[in-house]
Amino acid sequence: MHAKDSKTIKSLERSFSILEYIVTNGAKGVNELAEELDYSPSTVHAHLTTLHQLGYLIMVDGKYNLSNRFLYFARHGQKRVEGLDRIKTNVRRLAEETNERVQFMVEEQGRGIYIDKAEGVHGAPNNTSLGKPRYLHICASGKAILAHLPEERRTEIIDHWGLPQQTENTITDEKTLASELETIREDGIATNNGETVAGLIAVGAPILSVDDQVIGAISISGPAHRIATDGEVNEEYRDKLLGAIEDIALNLKYT
Repeated sequence: MHAKDSKTIKSLERSFSILEYIVTNGAKGVNELAEELDYSPSTVHAHLTTLHQLGYLIMVDGKYNLSNRFLYFARHGQKRVEGLDRIKTNVRRLAEETNERVQFMVEEQGRGIYIDKAEGVHGAPNNTSLGKPRYLHICASGKAILAHLPEERRTEIIDHWGLPQQTENTITDEKTLASELETIREDGIATNNGETVAGLIAVGAPILSVDDQVIGAISISGPAHRIATDGEVNEEYRDKLLGAIEDIALNLKYT
């Protein structure tokens, strides 16, 4: 499982703990944060004041909330993703064609980060948040990425993060996961059968660069009764997803 490196700056860790708490729970005041995070009010006040002066927090009705300056960092991070404009175009097209939720994920530090998504008119709600890390083995996009990483890197990720269980369907056995990843490499398609959220099914496929390095993966997700029949993903969704992946691949090859 993940272990923290001892060579860290504790003050910086506290600042990001405060920021992450505000992201999850909304605007907060000094005393609220101190109580919830078990920091002294003076420590929280110092961090909030510094972040506010630097422009990363704003005041909303007397409480601290995140500013939009973080968009600058997010957009800068996205620039390194090869073919992102074409990927975003296909994410939106798939959402319109399937009427479901479509998402694009990349791998960073051994976990999956959704950096783009689009909602079809019937898109089912789930706990997807752009930028929020999630374990690769619990979702279709993540498994599609894992399957196409070098074996050494894949082993490193599993050794570091483990295979935590999210639902009763989550794969938590390394041999079972290895077998499924082999099937994904053969079929070009990964599935998530209620492994992240019970009752939701997703189908995902990897996006590979011209030299066969995995860039990320796109997935289509929705309720089991729409996405699959007798537990098998409907061909319509598989075909539309693979068509989008092919379009992206062609664009990468000839640009």
